[in-house]
Amino acid sequence: MIWSLRPQPFTSVTTWIVSALCIAFITLAKSQGIQTIPTTAYVKSLSKNVKLLCRSDKPIDSCSIKIPGFIGTHDIHKLPDGVNYYGESLPRGDCGIEIVTFKSTNEGKFFCNMTIGEELFIATIDIVIPITPEPTEIELGRNTEIKQGGLAPNQTLAVKCISQDAIPQANLTWFLDDRPMNTSLLAPLETSITVDKKGRKLTTVQQELKYFITAADCGKKIICKAEHFAINKGYYRAFLPLNIRIPPQPKPHIYIENGSYAIVNVTIKSNPRPKTSWKVNGVTIDEGFTVGPYQAYIPKDMDHGDYSILLKINEPAKQTELIELNASNDLGSQTYMIKGSEYQENGTSFWLISIWTFFSSMIVTCVLQNISII
Repeated sequence: MIWSLRPQPFTSVTTWIVSALCIAFITLAKSQGIQTIPTTAYVKSLSKNVKLLCRSDKPIDSCSIKIPGFIGTHDIHKLPDGVNYYGESLPRGDCGIEIVTFKSTNEGKFFCNMTIGEELFIATIDIVIPITPEPTEIELGRNTEIKQGGLAPNQTLAVKCISQDAIPQANLTWFLDDRPMNTSLLAPLETSITVDKKGRKLTTVQQELKYFITAADCGKKIICKAEHFAINKGYYRAFLPLNIRIPPQPKPHIYIENGSYAIVNVTIKSNPRPKTSWKVNGVTIDEGFTVGPYQAYIPKDMDHGDYSILLKINEPAKQTELIELNASNDLGSQTYMIKGSEYQENGTSFWLISIWTFFSSMIVTCVLQNISII
């Protein structure tokens, strides 16, 4: 903030007490060519080398300053211990200081009193000790569809992030796992002010995200990060796990290894964990059991709702019959039909893999180079 005051013959501004009284009677002026850097200084206690600068685009004839926590007014050439001059020089338009070690008693309003030509300019910088926000909160909208203790897929979630009572306000950013959210999904930032018992104005910020979830989002996290430089690690964050309840999904991934024995590895998405069984050549093998040369493993959790399901065939497989995998949970079931055929080309062995379900046409047809298992 900057005031201008043209001295009168009958007035002498000699002390800051007199200046304070005069300020009530002078007009706030838009003083071109004068700026304060920064306009407001947010400074943590015990910070080192805190710089405050009043700058003019014209030479400054004289300058005195008043610093919170120090008694009286000080000519810029006679600064108290623990305070150094900062800037190029008065002739170059710089009147600034550097506080070597900032203390809580230095919070308040910094004044610089500059005489330029025949006019007196009073510029101020508010020095504020920041207050860290409360831990970040995340809220789910009331209209969210819940399905068996989790989220139903194919719905738009309304998620609100709240960071309370900070000076200055926290900066909110959103992520889906480690990927930034599209800003078009965010509502405008809302702010509110409360005054604490010490008269400090604390700012609360909140923002709403609307995100359409599908089965592919199962196991991911919506993350809201509240960044604030007064927090030791730089931010607080809150996250919403996307516990989306889904039956086994119809689009798996498949891999086959073949050698002295064969392994069929199918990865499917399901939440909760599926119960599985295999059927080969009329033989059914439940998970965790071995029947003849066939060994069915218990599904392995790969995170994000993905499960790896293995069938080991303890003999070389040259040409498979139709392999059937059934996966089910409380929400439904899915049967996957798998056909694997080995063929040779230029001395290299390949597998032609096809997989489909009863409710869709062929989903995957791929060619894998044969990897021998010894």
